Amino acid sequence: MNLRRNRTSRPDDWPSSHVRAKVDLSDRLDSQLDPAEAGWLETHLAGCPACRSAAAAYETQRLEIRALLDRMPSPPRDLWARTAAAIEAEARFRDDRSRIARRWNRTLLAPSAVLAAALVVAVAVGTLTSSQRFGGDGTTESPAHVALASSAASAAGAASAPGVTPIPVERKFEYVARASDGALMIKSANVDEVCPASSPQPCDSTAPTEDHGVTLDQGAKSVFGSADGERVIVYNSDSPAGNSGTVSVVALASGSPEPTRSAAVTASPNASPPRPSLAATSPAVEPTPSAPGTVAPSEQPPRESPSPTVEVTPSPDGSRIEIARNVILVGQSASYSRSGDWFAFTARPVDRSVGPDIYLWKVGDRNAKPVTTDHRSVFGSWTDDTIVGSTVDGELGAGTGLEPSSFALNPRSRKVTSLGETGQAWRPAVDPTGRKAVYWSGTIRVTDDPGFAPDSGRLVIGDWSTTSRDAATSSPPESPADNQATRRNETTIVSGEIEDWDARWDRTGTHLAVWIANKDNPAVGRLSLYAVDSSGGRVNLKTPLLDGKLATAGFSISDGTLVWAESGNAGATAGGKIQLLAWTDHGVGTVETVAGPVIIIR
Repeated sequence: MNLRRNRTSRPDDWPSSHVRAKVDLSDRLDSQLDPAEAGWLETHLAGCPACRSAAAAYETQRLEIRALLDRMPSPPRDLWARTAAAIEAEARFRDDRSRIARRWNRTLLAPSAVLAAALVVAVAVGTLTSSQRFGGDGTTESPAHVALASSAASAAGAASAPGVTPIPVERKFEYVARASDGALMIKSANVDEVCPASSPQPCDSTAPTEDHGVTLDQGAKSVFGSADGERVIVYNSDSPAGNSGTVSVVALASGSPEPTRSAAVTASPNASPPRPSLAATSPAVEPTPSAPGTVAPSEQPPRESPSPTVEVTPSPDGSRIEIARNVILVGQSASYSRSGDWFAFTARPVDRSVGPDIYLWKVGDRNAKPVTTDHRSVFGSWTDDTIVGSTVDGELGAGTGLEPSSFALNPRSRKVTSLGETGQAWRPAVDPTGRKAVYWSGTIRVTDDPGFAPDSGRLVIGDWSTTSRDAATSSPPESPADNQATRRNETTIVSGEIEDWDARWDRTGTHLAVWIANKDNPAVGRLSLYAVDSSGGRVNLKTPLLDGKLATAGFSISDGTLVWAESGNAGATAGGKIQLLAWTDHGVGTVETVAGPVIIIR
């Protein structure tokens, strides 16, 4: 029932503000609210615990209902017995009615038998005469035409019965799997075709695989590939050598990572400063940063602060270099820059002494370096070769209701530019055009790690260009959160409490994949894929190409391909069978490929 039907837009036309809020919460599950209404709803939720609970319940029910699509109910054991009994009872009922009808027909219609016979003779004579008159040869072609039409209809029905034709593609993907001797190996597989959603049976392809001959540590948890295919970056935990929490660069076919510097960064962790200090020491040359356009940017001065230990350990054969040690990878957003020259990730010390910072590795260097030292900053994404990150402002206080802000960081000069015009944006994943971004719009809370996680708000898609329509015509708002939903044209992906997520765009910016972690098991979540209008940047959330499929953390999206691993054993980092979705000019299709457990190379 739509309570909004036949209502005016007057705010006093509702029985109560809570009824209005619940109708808005229901409507935004499958459609986009008017910006003004979305702004009113966020203001109401901020001061109404009951409606916030209702919002979380709505989202939970939505995910539970979506999960039912993946489950085929088992039929009852006595289903056929009951069906056969019903068919037999119906047959006996029809037989009884037929016998009664025949007795009545003999009684009532006997006097008319002679008249009926006369009518049949008259009709037969008339038909024969008519056929000779119009046919000319004493035959008629009408029955033949009817039979031909029936045959054509039957043939058309039969033609639609077989399976839908697969869509030809040429796709290759990389993954990590265990060999027969138990070693973790890097492999690749090829896919030649995918099946559209209308196919009665899913494609199950035994994809030809290739072994790259590269062995990884047994504790490998996450693997990130370079665009040129020359190396992977591997995060390990609980490694056999006892160095829990390491990040290593592993060379593939082209040889060693070719380090050019041997300096190691070491320092003793210390307490976090009360205000964030985002910039490290700058080199002599400071090129102009390539950050997105800003309105009245404010540059934060460099400031020294202790950082966790970052050590370097080359392997004996030079094929791998340990660029960071005694760290734990935070979040899912680690990635290469668009040029492939830099790799950024968020990490914190394994001893839990301080919170997270952004680390940066330049291809060819011997070690990764922390480029923030406030212990409250996280990496969001890249815009070309500029880092877009987030930090928590102000005092931590009670640890909830904290306000985030975003900044741009030039990896060469280490110059930091505040992006205050973007409002409360946490971990923005900016699209390749710089027009849109996926981010947490709301407040942040402190976690026990130590670290930070979403508190109150929504995961949204919003405008990212700081030259918004309001900024072009008026002065900035008093608070970054004022009318943010309207100013940034935010559209909700999910609301309520979430622990982690991963949002990635393909290189063309025409497709967006979003993975949202389960609250109880952050290693598993639900993955969706959305098409993006290339002209206006509008994301089609109503009709996803992939809708909330269970997947382990870590997926790969490239031009025309999305690869993920379906959920395996509960709590396992490695996923089950690899699924591939491809889109071409001929349509969209999926295929099941290599069996798990596997780790997808992102």
